[in-house]
Amino acid sequence: MKYGLIPTNLLERLAVWTGKIPIPLIDALYGPIKTRSIMAGASLGIFEALRDGPRSSPDVAARLSLDAGALELLMRTLVVCDYLVQEDDRFGLSALARRTMIDGAPMELVGYMKFTYEQWEFVSQLEDVVRTGRGVDFHETMTAPGSWANYQRAMLELARLHAPIITAHVPVPAGASRLLDLAGSHGLIGATICRAHPPMRSTIIDLPQAIAHARGLAAREGIADLVDYREGDLLTADYGRDYEVAVLASILHHFVPETILSILSRCRDAMRPGGTIVIWDVEAPAAGSRATSGDGAALYFRLTSTAGAYHGSQYVSWLESAGFTQTKIVRPIATPGSVLVVARR
Repeated sequence: MKYGLIPTNLLERLAVWTGKIPIPLIDALYGPIKTRSIMAGASLGIFEALRDGPRSSPDVAARLSLDAGALELLMRTLVVCDYLVQEDDRFGLSALARRTMIDGAPMELVGYMKFTYEQWEFVSQLEDVVRTGRGVDFHETMTAPGSWANYQRAMLELARLHAPIITAHVPVPAGASRLLDLAGSHGLIGATICRAHPPMRSTIIDLPQAIAHARGLAAREGIADLVDYREGDLLTADYGRDYEVAVLASILHHFVPETILSILSRCRDAMRPGGTIVIWDVEAPAAGSRATSGDGAALYFRLTSTAGAYHGSQYVSWLESAGFTQTKIVRPIATPGSVLVVARR
């Protein structure tokens, strides 16, 4: 999967073919404009204002107390980005926006777009990270009002997409009753596994900033009956004992290998023999392979944690070093770039 200049007609294709198009200029200007326009559409309520049908820009501007002229330029830009459609002087939601950019949408990502304001600030530190090798710990730097709320909502939206896929591939011991969800926040992934294997319940250990929002998200998601919360840092907290399943979803990319091995060893100590451990994360390309879009994810996590994405084979090695057996790597077709690694205690 790649991104970049996308011609939309024959003349544009011919122009690209001539080699006279200043592609770096277009990447530098229109990439940020596209991203920021989608962010603005979500944060200013523009997509939501069009939920019930097309409206003119003056109508939307009056409803949202925005400048009509600037709003029209933004809405026209969102048409080019495929998030809005234009009907004479009115604008409506595209199929993409209706599927993703309004509350309750089938693939809702409104919270994720709002969280992108924080991510925008993280990415601005890229040059310093490349100079020094030291990333920013975004868990420590998110201090703006609403940052943690947007972050937790964004992670829930992503978990809605992944939880059924993960659950389908997780072997759960018969009669299992306890699941450990480390840094699970809202708890949807663990709860989805529990829902498929009653009477199992999930215990989440996460930072206080996350749990402050987690309970409300879980209640709205209809999983509060399956989840218990404990405030703590997964590096120092007592995990407890006798879990049949342990889940580490989208968290290990924040840690260096030595710390990951320590976390996995502590998970093993907290689990019953025969239990299942589950790792779900963005996967880095294999060492020595050609560059792919996965390198961008690895760079992002290096930027935000001084660690990075890892290859499935690395997780297998660490699991085996921690004493786990029967390791298995799954790369679901529906989630390119992600990897699921399961093993037995």
